[in-house]
Amino acid sequence: MVTRLRVPGRKRFGGIFSGDSATFVLLFGGGFLFSAFFRTDSWHKVLFGPSAVDYSAVLGLVALCCAVGWRSLLRRGFVWAEPAELTWMDFAKVDRKRVVSARLAGALTGFVVVIGYLAALMLAVGGSTGQWWLASASLLAGAAILAFTTARRTAFPFEAVGPILTAAAGVAVAAARLDAVAVQYVGAALALGGLLLAFGGEAVSRAGRAVLFEGWNARVLRSMAVAFLDPMMMLPESAAAGSWSLRRPTAFRLAWVGVIGRVRYASALLLVAFAVAVGHVAVPTLPGPVLLGIGAYLALTPFGAGLGVLWRNPGRRRWLGSSSQELVLAHGLLLAGVAVGWSVLLWVALLALGTAFSALSWVTVALAVLAVLRTVTRQPVDYSSAGFVDTPAGPMPANLVRQLFRGPDVLALGIAVLIWVG
Repeated sequence: MVTRLRVPGRKRFGGIFSGDSATFVLLFGGGFLFSAFFRTDSWHKVLFGPSAVDYSAVLGLVALCCAVGWRSLLRRGFVWAEPAELTWMDFAKVDRKRVVSARLAGALTGFVVVIGYLAALMLAVGGSTGQWWLASASLLAGAAILAFTTARRTAFPFEAVGPILTAAAGVAVAAARLDAVAVQYVGAALALGGLLLAFGGEAVSRAGRAVLFEGWNARVLRSMAVAFLDPMMMLPESAAAGSWSLRRPTAFRLAWVGVIGRVRYASALLLVAFAVAVGHVAVPTLPGPVLLGIGAYLALTPFGAGLGVLWRNPGRRRWLGSSSQELVLAHGLLLAGVAVGWSVLLWVALLALGTAFSALSWVTVALAVLAVLRTVTRQPVDYSSAGFVDTPAGPMPANLVRQLFRGPDVLALGIAVLIWVG
């Protein structure tokens, strides 16, 4: 007889069908999203303005979204098990493979639903023909098959190249102005690649206790960061980099090793650059400073984590013997170098697409560097005075929100000024 164990108090589907606030949020949010299809004229002005819709660029943006979603699945954040639940599974006939596989199915469903909604909304607002809908469906289906067959396997060498190639295909679709039939062939190629990768490799559902515990610890860390409004807890750690040296440690050498130790985020750097370039063509109403500023901030934040980890460890700063100004300057110089590299990648993508940003818009890249430095050098969150204020949505902890948005506030103010000046 198979025994099914459930942790007390846990609700199916996160309690969204319990009739409580989660159900209200689901119904209200679903109704709002669905109502957009009945206001296509208004959304057309918001997304495309008076210009004609470039459907190849729209599908290129869909391919970029698929690449980003695929890369997020390759992190395999669904591979975890609670320590107590994992111990019970050792003494009961519970198939832990089913538990992990169910989470993978849920993550993949969210991947398809979110990207499918964005694609459907943009095509409906543009008033596209059935051929473009079929091309979008084939592109999404091919990417979903590819994401599933790779995410279900344990990590293998050069798997991060796959999302980059998908993103490059999205840029090629937008740059070459491919028609709907050609895009369908691209989707078929993605599906074929997924079917070929389905064979061989060990499934992550067979992960051992150590891997499941590690995933659980990462999940707890993310939950605590959200609960305590402290995203700095999720700054990525550096991998092993450099070699042993008897020379005196300096701020610049430590900053260099910190960037090299996070070189695994170079693929995300490329994906964001491609997404900004294609988004500039697909959604022409978005101001250049907004796209450049948000894209640069997202791309550079992982590479500023070295300063953030050092800033939250006073003992390590005393061991280094450098002043705070020296640390910020050294990390800022290297971060500016990464920003220049990201800007070059973006410029090449824009050149391939036959478009460009205004010279004033590029100032937001420098603002993004300053915003990242301001973000990672924030002090630990002070919970002694939340500073609640009344708002139409209820009480809001203004002091905690102020601390949370330290860094992005400079970027938002700079973007607003550039849009006003431009």
